[in-house]
Amino acid sequence: MMKVVIIGNNVAGTTTAKSIRDLRPDIDINVFADERYHYYPRPMLIELIAGKIDEKSLFFYSDDWYIKNRIKVHLNTPVEAIEPEERRVSAGGKWFEYDALVIATGARAFIPPMKGLPKKNVLPLRTLDDAKAIIAAVPKANAAVIIGGGLLGLETARAIKTAKPEIAITVLERGDFLLKRQLDDEGGGILRALIEEIGVDVITEAEVEEIVGGEAVEKIRLKDGKEIDAQLVIVSAGIRANTELAEKANLKINRGVVVDDRLCCDVSNRIFAVGDVAEHDGRTWGIIPAALEQAKIVARKIIGQEGPDYGGTVPSNTLKVMGIDMTSIGTINPPEGQGFEEIRAKSEDGRVYKKYVLKDGKLVGAILLGSRKEIGKVTKLIKEGADISGLKSALRRVEFDFSGL
Repeated sequence: MMKVVIIGNNVAGTTTAKSIRDLRPDIDINVFADERYHYYPRPMLIELIAGKIDEKSLFFYSDDWYIKNRIKVHLNTPVEAIEPEERRVSAGGKWFEYDALVIATGARAFIPPMKGLPKKNVLPLRTLDDAKAIIAAVPKANAAVIIGGGLLGLETARAIKTAKPEIAITVLERGDFLLKRQLDDEGGGILRALIEEIGVDVITEAEVEEIVGGEAVEKIRLKDGKEIDAQLVIVSAGIRANTELAEKANLKINRGVVVDDRLCCDVSNRIFAVGDVAEHDGRTWGIIPAALEQAKIVARKIIGQEGPDYGGTVPSNTLKVMGIDMTSIGTINPPEGQGFEEIRAKSEDGRVYKKYVLKDGKLVGAILLGSRKEIGKVTKLIKEGADISGLKSALRRVEFDFSGL
């Protein structure tokens, strides 16, 4: 019987296990998890903090599902070592042999060096235990500061504001506008105005000088001298891939574990990497669609089934940011001088903003802020590489939603 070991029970690791089981009922699957919990979707931690769901509702599969599918998950059992030549891993004081190994160790929250750390109630949000610490801190806080104006930072701000409406929240963004990976400067400015309408302060071009307080945080001091009261600080400054285990096994490491188009990092010893830890073609993705796509490809590669190689993932985010509909797909901030064309449309009240990026008449990227109707059509057009040069004038009208196409 073929033996597969998967290191990590996150979305990439768990989806790999499920995909293998869906394809083959006779494979022995062992999954090793650092955490003491079964797989949960990380975006749902926001709803847990907001009080919209309870902890039991967080988990994607029931305990019975793992038993029924014969997927053995070793919770709270980190893998300590990989021996590629021997095709085995060490965990919990035992050795486990494999015919194929999948490294899905994910990433950890990055806490940049800041004067004054460590302090109580200065927290990241990456794990369920992080979320529990935030939930415990919110009732005692009158003011919270979010360091980082990306998706996670803004959604954490929303969750805390939902859980405690009277709390004062300030979002600090080092760049000149919010959501720099998903928006352009105009879209970022519109989003900022909408967020401030609901009572969250935003400071851009903000750099933290010091976390001030005794044992616990009391305020944030910025490099321009401004001080902001805070009994709770959430650091949302990005992630770093967990490459240490792979590095100790002498696998090729850059920002992540370097993989080829088959998502393989050691061909002779059948070791693969997926999810936030995998680096393909010089890029780590850090998004759920990439993890899902990679997991399904790796499952086929492991069992020897024909299928496409991995060629990258079209960046796509469709969600509500602070309750505001936002979609960002493909190339949204193209380099100058390479033949890209940008077409924008904005409603008179400034609550809807659309941007389309074309190259050679084809739609290659889009931002849709405050509107959802055209998401399906736009996504399809980008994936198909459709020529929409005949629609340029229509794209400049904010009410145009691709109906009838």
